[in-house]
Amino acid sequence: FLPAVTDFSKKTGDYPSLSAADLQVLALTCQLQAETDGPGCLRWEPQDKVRLSSTPRHPEAPLHLAGFHLPAKHKHRGKGQRQPSPERNAVPSESDEFSSFLYWRAPLPSIEEELQELLKAQAVSVSPETTEEHQSSEDGASAEEEEDEEGSDDEGWITPSNLKQVQQDTGHCDTAPVGVQVGCVTTDFAMQNVLLQMGLHVLAVNGMLIRQARSYILRCHGCFKTTSDMTKVFCPHCGNKTLKKVAVSISDDGSLHMHFSRNPKVLNPRGLRYPLPAPKGGKHANNPHLVEDQPFPQQRLSRKARQKTNVFDPDYIAGVSPFAENDVYSRAANLQIRDTALGAGRRRLNPNAVTKKFVKRR
Repeated sequence: FLPAVTDFSKKTGDYPSLSAADLQVLALTCQLQAETDGPGCLRWEPQDKVRLSSTPRHPEAPLHLAGFHLPAKHKHRGKGQRQPSPERNAVPSESDEFSSFLYWRAPLPSIEEELQELLKAQAVSVSPETTEEHQSSEDGASAEEEEDEEGSDDEGWITPSNLKQVQQDTGHCDTAPVGVQVGCVTTDFAMQNVLLQMGLHVLAVNGMLIRQARSYILRCHGCFKTTSDMTKVFCPHCGNKTLKKVAVSISDDGSLHMHFSRNPKVLNPRGLRYPLPAPKGGKHANNPHLVEDQPFPQQRLSRKARQKTNVFDPDYIAGVSPFAENDVYSRAANLQIRDTALGAGRRRLNPNAVTKKFVKRR
């Protein structure tokens, strides 16, 4: 199954992001799934199901959050549009009525209704039996209201008795998925993409079945190609530095849903109006990165720093000795470029020897 998984990952475009161990894990999952349900349950050809959507908000943003109202932005009127007359504005519309402060504020108590109720109560003669019955009914109603309030208070709390029910309602229950005999637990987006498109089961770390994967890919705004290798800076197809991160979601049937932004300033042109600095030479040059295959200096040590010491010299000091001196004067040493090999680097044979510096040339 390893060659088949490798070919499938190349077709989906996730092969550069998969290591040898990842491919072996995918092949093992395919083998166990084929032994359990047969090879007919696997898909060996990726299905081209790509849906595009332009969303003003990020798909992971809380669109429907309880207790918060996110109003939509109103469009501004253009210069050519005709403004309504002030007479029409004088008539309040329903939207203005609902958006006003007086509509949503608590209504003030009316004194006239209370006065009318008092006058009616004085005019009507009430017998003592009816008053007792009325008081008993009021006491019963108040007791029922208190019980309802207590019950409503208990409904909002999460207790050990209703914890499982709340987790099932919110979709965070840790119960094992039913009917899943073979699955792969991974948090790698490339592996999840290949597993979902092949028809295999993907499990989360807590044991839940993942039916839809959402992550990020890089999309080129010049040639409109996509890549799942998030370490890329330049587009592998056209070579331009126009790769931008796009949120994607993959459903259980393998369809890829890309969420674009309506922001026109996706590609920031900042700094493109100024000319580039002249390229500098040398071993330690710091030139801007313009293309992917641009040669850069190797940042090697100086020739004096790379000189090996003579171990047969009588004044030789071992490299592991605490009294051995390193190269601290060259530019490579100032840039903190060191050789990791033990014993390498410049070693002075005799630190007490007098050396001439800044000798004048004749």
